Order: sequence, then C-alpha cells, then structure tokens
Amino acid sequence: MEKTKFTGVFKRTSNDGITVYYIKYSLKNKQHLEKVGTSVEGVTATYAAKMRAKRTSIDRLRDDAPMLLNQKQMTFNEAFELYIKSIEGKSDTENTKSRYANHVGPYFANFRLDDITPEVVEDFRQKARSKKKDNKTFYAPKTVNDWINIVGTVYNFLISKRDLKLSNPAHAAKVEREKIDNDRERYLDIKEIDKLWDYLDNRIGTEFKGYVTEYMKVFLALSLSTGARLSSILSISKNDINLDTSTVIIKNHKSNRTYHGYIHPAFEDIIKKRMESLSQIDYLVSGTPNILSRSAPYKVFQPIFDELFNQGLKPDDRKRRVVIHTLRHTFASQLAISGTPIYTIMKLMDHADINQTIRYAKLSPENGRNSVFNLSYRTNY
Repeated sequence: MEKTKFTGVFKRTSNDGITVYYIKYSLKNKQHLEKVGTSVEGVTATYAAKMRAKRTSIDRLRDDAPMLLNQKQMTFNEAFELYIKSIEGKSDTENTKSRYANHVGPYFANFRLDDITPEVVEDFRQKARSKKKDNKTFYAPKTVNDWINIVGTVYNFLISKRDLKLSNPAHAAKVEREKIDNDRERYLDIKEIDKLWDYLDNRIGTEFKGYVTEYMKVFLALSLSTGARLSSILSISKNDINLDTSTVIIKNHKSNRTYHGYIHPAFEDIIKKRMESLSQIDYLVSGTPNILSRSAPYKVFQPIFDELFNQGLKPDDRKRRVVIHTLRHTFASQLAISGTPIYTIMKLMDHADINQTIRYAKLSPENGRNSVFNLSYRTNY
C-alpha cells in the first residue's frame, strides 16, 4: 500500500490496473483503517480525503462518534451532547444545558432518534404545559416552547451538520406551540422605580461584603438605562462602556447582532464606581471574567418584586405581575411617556419590526389629540 499526496489516504493498485483507496484515522485513541472504494466505482484520492475529513471532524465533536454514525443506534441524549459540544462557549450554552438537564432530558434522553415522532413531542408538550415550578406556578408558554425548540434544534444540527437522514419531529404540523401573549401591560412608574432603589439602599443581608446588593444595583442601573434583555445586560463588559460618551455596546443574543445604548446620568456614578475595580474583560454585573448565571437575578429580584409590587396578584397573572422583563418594558414605556418618537424607541430597544414597538405609542402624551386640534379647519362652520 502506498501513500498519496493526501494525509492519511493510501492506495493499492492491482495487476489489472484497479486502484483501491483506503483511509487511516484515529478515533477514541484507536487507529482505524477503512476501505473507501475502488477506481472502478469512481472513487478517487480526493474523494477519499473528503471521507477522512468527515470522519475526523466527527471525532472532534465526540470521541465515540463512530458508534453514533448509525442514527438508529443514537439516543437523543447522545445527540444532544454532540450538539452542545458544537456551541460550547456561546452565551446561551449554560442556559440550554440547564433546560435540558431539568426539563427536556428526563423525557427524551433514552429515546432513539428514529423513535421520536411528532406524537411523542406532542405528548411532551402536554406534560410540560401542566408542569409546575415549586409546586405552585405553571411554567410560562414561552418556556414550554423553548423546551420543544431544543428538540428541534438538535435535529436540525444533525440534519445540516452531520448529514443524517432524519425528519424533524418538532417541526411537524402535528406539534403545536403554546400561544404567547407578550402584551405585558405592567411597567414601573417613577415613584415605583424610586421605591425599588430605596429598597436596595436599605437592604440588609448576609451576603459577602454586600456583593449581591452591589451587582443588583449595577444590573438595575443598566436595565433602566438601556432596556436591554436579561442575557444582554449580563454580557456587558467593562470594554463595552465608554464613560466619555456615556455609551454602551449591547449584544442582542436573540438576533446575534450588536447595537448602542446610553448610560443615564443618574446612574453614571454607580457604573463608574463598579468599573474602577474591574479589568477590561470583566463583566459589569458579575464583576468577574465569567458571565453571571441567568438564574441569579431571578432569585434575588423576584422576591423583592413580589413584596413590593405583586401583592394580591395570582402567580399566572402575566399582564400585571412585575418580573425581570418588566424592567425592559419600563424603559420603553418611560421613553414613550416622555414623548420619544416611536422609531427612536424602536432603535433603542433594537426591535427588528416596528410592530414590536407600536404598542408603546398609546403611552405617548402626543396621542393624536393635538394633531386633530391643529388641522387647518375654519373655526366657524
């Protein structure tokens, strides 16, 4: 057997001129020699090299990938591990791992890929929608959809990146999504914002050196200044802040783009003080080179919101309950109340569609009354 110009590709030519191509590669620290085919079958050294690249790229995703090449032998848990390996280091990776471990994995983990049908996914949806957190509140419809989307995403990964011949059971017409009412009516007025700040100023806790209260204040200052989503606030680093221009670069993880926001003068001292002790790569909220977990703000803010603003409301009252996302809604609502043009609000919120922003128009002091009164009609008809 002789080498070719391609790494790991070898050939053997018989007396009748037929060339057989082989590839050598290492998987799971074990050497493999695989026959690719013959020249009679149309196999070339270039084709063999591509086959070897495919084998070794699978190895980079998972050490025991060879046994997973047969999709019928792959469990959903093995497929998820392949997928999560491919997105390691991205902003939402840890959140996806948590959702899988707590909600998706316990149901799907041991299913073979070919055994997961739209009916199976629909059964999961029905069980998920009746699931309660802390034995009290049902999970939000969007959360249930996010769990189903993990299933769909894993299948899409296998189909597009691994060339597996699969149909995506989560995208079938039989699998409905939960209907989401995103039209939250609740926002904080100025007095309520002051009340929240007073609570933090007087908060008594046992946390080490007041760390939790400090990061809560930084989180609140950035939220009320920019209206950015939770994941975006958590991923703002010292490098993203320019105090000379009071600007901040914000990462929109939902649409995978960046945009600019501004630091309100009322919060400059809080941000400046926080930045003094940080390196350029440290994140403002966590105060370290590591992004704070998404669950941390929920755990500390939600009890405060419940105490200050949610008394007497049902746990599933999404329109009137104050939650973390209410801070984003507050930012846009206060802009509208102050008379900010709707297109400016759209830009500051980084909405992709004006229809996402138009609901704030009803809060504008210029609600059309002055426009009607300023029409050039005669005064004596």
